[in-house]
Amino acid sequence: MRAVFEAILNMMAKKEDCVLVTVAQSFGSAPREAGARMLVGKEGRLLGTIGGGMIEHRSEELAIEALFAKKTSLKKFTLAPNDVEDLGMICGGRVEVLFQFLNHQDECFNQICEAALTQINAHKDAWLITKLTGDVVESGFYSEATGFLRLEVPVAQLQNKRMDWKEGASRYYTEPVSQSGKVYIFGGGHVAQALVPVLAPLDFYTVVYDDRPVFLTKEFFPEANEFVLGSFDDIGQKISLTKQDYVVVMTRKHKTDFALEVQLLKTPAYYIGVIGSKHKVALQQERLQGLGFAKEEIARLTMPIGIAIQAETPAEIAISIAGQLIQKRAQLGGA
Repeated sequence: MRAVFEAILNMMAKKEDCVLVTVAQSFGSAPREAGARMLVGKEGRLLGTIGGGMIEHRSEELAIEALFAKKTSLKKFTLAPNDVEDLGMICGGRVEVLFQFLNHQDECFNQICEAALTQINAHKDAWLITKLTGDVVESGFYSEATGFLRLEVPVAQLQNKRMDWKEGASRYYTEPVSQSGKVYIFGGGHVAQALVPVLAPLDFYTVVYDDRPVFLTKEFFPEANEFVLGSFDDIGQKISLTKQDYVVVMTRKHKTDFALEVQLLKTPAYYIGVIGSKHKVALQQERLQGLGFAKEEIARLTMPIGIAIQAETPAEIAISIAGQLIQKRAQLGGA
């Protein structure tokens, strides 16, 4: 979403209108889920995607029509051949696409974009709010720092996933545009150095924690968001983990990994992944039980870390870990 907000502000600064194309609802086997977006200007797509293929091609055409007509509209597509509103696709799903005309003079939407970018840069929780009544679209925003801008909805609708509901003749959508969860990577070795650049374009905020200052530099981690120099024996002196945080343990010693496991199981961290072989995992689990941890507590540890893709090299292991973090993030949003 950062790129979308930046692009909209850029268009407004140039005094150019644009159309924000959003998948409002998705059913069945559709290319993209609800919330997928692309931005369209007078010469076509500027950035983003709603799935490619014919649906994106046709949506780009309709967005340009909406741009010159200065109108917002809602369009339903059937992704199956030989149907009234079909696109000749065989996905078998249905999507509802919102074409939201953005006037460059809309100071309120400009304010929303700026507020969203501020919260994204600060890595704070924030939500975009959309109200749709017929062909009239209103946009709002909420963060703890700003409160509600333009639209106010029940706080219960501000969750880690996209929410949609009806209220009278209106439909509402709320979705997180920034979340405060971070990925804490313990150990700055080869796998960590391969992992951080994979996570960066996936919008994960990464924190590299090590007891060796030589590794905590932009030379080793040019895309890391934050560095923490501290002891592995008492991480509580340096950081405080929340129930939205992810943890990746990959230090240079099994002894250190184990010391971290003991500490991490006492935190509310959402995900705790530990690198290592099956033999190491069995030994660590036995030792944790010996310290009094119940099987249910130990089950919070994902050991060995990553999706099973037979990864061997640091680059391959990084991909397997990133894939698992994407999966866990989606599950957190659906919780």
